[in-house]
Amino acid sequence: MMAPSEYAVKHSYFAIIFDLSRGKQALLSIAQPALGALLALGTFPEPDVLIMGLLAAAAGYFAVFSLNDVLDYKVDREALKAGKAESQGHDIDVTFLRHPLARGDISLMAACAWVTVLASTSAILAYLLNPICLLLFLGCVALEVLYCAMRSLSWLKTLVSGIMVGLGGLAGWAAVAPLTAGAGYFFGFLALWEIAGRNLPNDLADIDADRKVGIKTVATVFGKRASAYATVVGALATIALVATLPIPVTPRLAGIGIGVWSMGIPALVLAGTPSSIQAAAYFNRASLFPALALAALLLSMIAGAL
Repeated sequence: MMAPSEYAVKHSYFAIIFDLSRGKQALLSIAQPALGALLALGTFPEPDVLIMGLLAAAAGYFAVFSLNDVLDYKVDREALKAGKAESQGHDIDVTFLRHPLARGDISLMAACAWVTVLASTSAILAYLLNPICLLLFLGCVALEVLYCAMRSLSWLKTLVSGIMVGLGGLAGWAAVAPLTAGAGYFFGFLALWEIAGRNLPNDLADIDADRKVGIKTVATVFGKRASAYATVVGALATIALVATLPIPVTPRLAGIGIGVWSMGIPALVLAGTPSSIQAAAYFNRASLFPALALAALLLSMIAGAL
């Protein structure tokens, strides 16, 4: 165990837990199943379903993001020594400091207890919403374990990440309505967004540290430019899939515009300058896409109700 850092002394235990859970990214992720629920119903869910769904999503995402750091505990320590903590500019994944578990700011036992409590809470609420939601949540947990197990084996783990995020969004849909063809398009949208909006650029941003510790990613295996080009293709496909979602014309056009702003334009910039700094900037903006799309749909629904 590493000695607690100066960060652990200066900040509360809540702040350490928040960083362990990648709190900002976890909170943004709640928009994914929420968007699925609104797309499935075309209106707002009943208050009890809404509250239970939000609590289940919050607990689930905080649990899965924390689980990632628990499973990657040892390799994260090596990555930190290799310079992974040296980020330039804003990182939406980090509130105070990256990987507090690997730094020794929280014990492994405490982190495991946090994951267990959150995952159990989310599982119970998911089952109460719909047993299918529980199956989807368990699928996400299993895929997270598989994703971490593949860290040094294959760059194909990025596909696992996309499937996992797609299933998480489907849980919101399944909580309020049967899964239909529209749910399939929504799954594809989220899976592509995760791959091209978060996974590929995040790996490109960490390419130097990842190479030193033997992590296999598209960037470390095929190089920066190939990773950037794959990001462009994925970004354009993600934006195109917005047109297939079951939403009215106005929020659909707004969603396409948000996609162009958050992924399309920055992806083209990244292709021209495939650097770690540019990849991190793209990652930050692309991470906002589902949350902003949800906001656009909510505004449209509220305006239509007035």
